[in-house]
Parts: sequence; C-alpha cells; structure tokens
Amino acid sequence: MSFLDISFLYASLLWLLMPLVVYLMKREEKQNFAQNLRWLVLALLIVSLARPVLPKHLSTQKLYAHSVVIALDLSVSMNANDIQPTRAKASLQSIKKFLALNRQEQIALIGFTSNPLLLSPPTSDYELLLVALSNINSDYILTKGTDLQKLFEKVAKFKDEAKKVILFTDGGDEVLEEELMDLVQREKIKVLVIAMATQEGSSLKKSDGSLLENEKGEIVVSKLNGSLRDLAYASGGEFVAFSSVEQSVSSIEDWLDREKILNEALSKEHRDYFELGFVPLSLAILLFFLSSTRFSKKLLAFLLLLGLNVQAEELISKEHWGEGVAKVAMAEGSGSILDGYYLYEAYEYYEKNAFKKAQKALYKVEKRGLEAELLLAHIFYKEERYQEAKSILKGIKSSDRAVKQQLLYELGNCEAKLSYAKRAKEYYVQALQLGEDEDVLHNLKIVLTQLKEEGAKVGYTNPSSAQKSKTQSDKEESKEVKSVQSKEKAQGASGGTSSKKSKSSTIQVLKVETKGKPKRQLSSKAYDLINEGYIAEEKPW
Repeated sequence: MSFLDISFLYASLLWLLMPLVVYLMKREEKQNFAQNLRWLVLALLIVSLARPVLPKHLSTQKLYAHSVVIALDLSVSMNANDIQPTRAKASLQSIKKFLALNRQEQIALIGFTSNPLLLSPPTSDYELLLVALSNINSDYILTKGTDLQKLFEKVAKFKDEAKKVILFTDGGDEVLEEELMDLVQREKIKVLVIAMATQEGSSLKKSDGSLLENEKGEIVVSKLNGSLRDLAYASGGEFVAFSSVEQSVSSIEDWLDREKILNEALSKEHRDYFELGFVPLSLAILLFFLSSTRFSKKLLAFLLLLGLNVQAEELISKEHWGEGVAKVAMAEGSGSILDGYYLYEAYEYYEKNAFKKAQKALYKVEKRGLEAELLLAHIFYKEERYQEAKSILKGIKSSDRAVKQQLLYELGNCEAKLSYAKRAKEYYVQALQLGEDEDVLHNLKIVLTQLKEEGAKVGYTNPSSAQKSKTQSDKEESKEVKSVQSKEKAQGASGGTSSKKSKSSTIQVLKVETKGKPKRQLSSKAYDLINEGYIAEEKPW
C-alpha cells in the first residue's frame, strides 16, 4: 500500500476547488501574505471534506435479517378516501414509519398498477428507499388498473429462495384467479397483505373534481377485494385490515419476527479505510493560526533574510498604512534585501504609532521606492507635519492613474489641514477628474462649505490678506523642509502626536441566498415502464 492508492469517499466535493482556482487566477487586486494563507486554508478544508482515505481490505459482514419486497399499489383507486387521508397516502406513511425503525432488513421497493416497476433494488440503505418514495408522482402514471399477476411474476424473478412480500393494495375489482394462487405457492412467495380499503368502499374523484363513472354512466365505488384474504392464506402469509399507521407497522414487525431467517444471514461487503482527512485539516488549522497572528509577519521577515524577493506590500495589511493608502496598488520594489527588511520594520513601528522609530527605519532604506515615500509622507501627516508630508507627496512621480489620483487626494488633505481650503479644493477636483471616489467627494464637500463660510465673513475680515500671509509662511516653511529632513536622517525623527483617522472605507459583504433543491422526479423512462400497455385497459380502477 502506498500514498498513490489514496482515494476520496466524497470525490465530487473536489469540484468546489474549481471556482476557487478560477477566482484566484483572475483576481486583479494583489492580496497580502495572510490573506493568501486563508485561501489555502479554504482549499485544504475542501480536501478534508472530500475525506481522503487509504483503502485497507474488503470484508464480508453477515446481517441476520430478512430480505423483503414492499409492493405499493399506485392505481387510481388508491386515491379513495375511505381510509384517511387517502389509501395511497396512508400506505406511504406506513412504509416511511416502518423504515424509520432502522431494522436491518434488506428491502426492495416495487410500485405497480397494470405493470410493475422496480423503484429500488434490494438495499439496506433506507435513505435511498425514502428518496425513491418521495419521487413518486401519480400524475405521471397513465395506467390506472391493478394487475397482481404481473406483480408476482416480477417478484418470482428475485434470486431469494423464499420471497417475502409486504403488499399495500385494495386488490382492484378483479377476482384473483387460481393461476395467481399457484404462482405464489410454486415460487415460495409469502405475502403479508395490508388491505388498504373498507368493505363499504368509496367513490373516486377525477382530476376535475367530478366522480368517476363506468361505461353505463354509473358512479364507480371501489371496495376491498375479498380475494386478498385468500391470496394471503394460500401463500402461507397473513392478512391485515388497515386501521391505523401504527397498527400496520406493528403488524409488519410481528410478522417478520415470527418468520424464519433463511440461509442464516444476509451478506454485506464492507471495506475498511485508513482516514487521512486529519492531515489537510491539521495543516489548515496551522495555516489559519499563522494567518491570524503576528507570526506570519516574522516568517516573512525570515524569508527576506534568506534572500527571497517578497514584495513589501505583503508585510502588513494595507488597511493599517494610514489615511487612504488602501487605494494604491503598489509596484514591486527593486531595492536590496535589507531595504525590504527595513521597510517591514518601519511598518511594524508605524502600526504601533511609534513614528520616530518608523522614520529611523525608513532613513536606513537605500533606495526609497513608492511604498517607502508614501509611508514617510503618512508619518509626517500623523505627526501633523503637513508641509513635510506635502513635500514628499509632490516629489513622487508615477504614471499610474490610480496612484496619481491618490497623491492628489492626499495633497488635498494636507492643504485642508493647513487651512488652505482653496488649494485643497483644486487638488480634490483634479483627483475627481481621474475617476469617481467617495472619499474625495466627501472631503470636497467639506472644503466647499468652509469656502462658503469664509465668503460670508468678507465684511468682517480681509481674507485676501490672510491668504497672502499663509502663502508667505508656506514658502518659508517649505524652505526649511529639506534641511529638517536631512538632520532627521542623521539624528532620528521628531514630531507631534497622531491625528484622528479619516473616514474609513466601507467593506460590503455580499450575501448569497440559497434556495432548496427541487425534488427529483422519476425519469420519463421509468413512467414509460409503468404506463406500458395502458391503452388496452378496460376497467382502469
């Protein structure tokens, strides 16, 4: 035995991997390391649900139980309501209640009218029998009469030495001939008749609600066929007149308990397996732990030191970068391994609001790419050093439309923080020209409100002179930015406290409504077998 012998008990579940693979191949947005681990966890859980096993050996199990045929009359007369709710429904309820006892009998199920149809071969899988019963739809059955002769000719073809039949029927209107009695005796067929009709009988309703009439225009009344008692006794079986579902089930149990089990026992093949499902399940639990803890970040740092080229954007979830950074799709950097590590270290400090240490780590990066520059700008922004943040953002060059829009958005944020509402408005308008964005539109509305309020105060203040004063101070502060940054590279970062976060983006969760599967019906071929020869029927009741 080798691992090449692995099989899956529920191999059909592996098809669930196909939509997962298609999604991962076609997704446009890159995801971080932890998110990719979770997709792998989902794949492993699907493999685990498919139950991988190593087959060991095939054994034969003996079941000390009967082999039984349950025959259900599906003729039109079974729709009579002298037995509530109808003869047919009471029969189905009795069969289902008997199956619910979970005895070990091996049961075959036959439905019959003028022709018999094997609904389920002999099986001890009662769920399969229940499915077969639930799929019966009398509307699709064209034959309406009852032919017990053909039923028992089919039962005679079963391989059992002695056959046991539990018969739910009203017997039809035909007198049972001696030929049928001889057949059940010759083929050793024992019959337990559950008589599904009363002596008084009942009229029959057609689909349009009118009563069924014979050729003479007389209303047809379907009664219990008295010959059923003779059939039961001729076979060596028993006759039971239906009174309730519980009584009929009790009668079936008592009859089977009194009957001798032939051939000592029924045989059932059983294969032993060594379950392997714990392997992908354990791996899934481990990977989920890694994806949900900080250990995954330590693992990435270790991979960086080993020389693996891992994008720095994978080192920390983008949602934690600060104001609006989740909008930017980063490009892969071309720095050294140590640059990647320092960038990772800067993210770690940034997440802890240790902005000075994050700055120091960034100044160790030899080639600061887009990510490093943006992170440095966000550090300045959090420290309320908006002029430095503006200087960094203006120095970033990119041909990517989304990046340009993001830079304009963040420049507008800096101008708004510096109370330059007019400049902020210009940046926001330029950002919206590159594409729609809810956050940009939200902030634009705020600065427009501020400009409107400033215009209302024109009679009391001199906004033009105040604007000139701010512009002059802006120029003077900009001259100091480069000297300040060069000093910080050597001495370490300095700054104030963090500001409040901007309006957070909304994550929509799609809910998929599932509808129950429609009930399966018998195939048209199955009904053809039942309906064969129905045209020749003279008394279809």
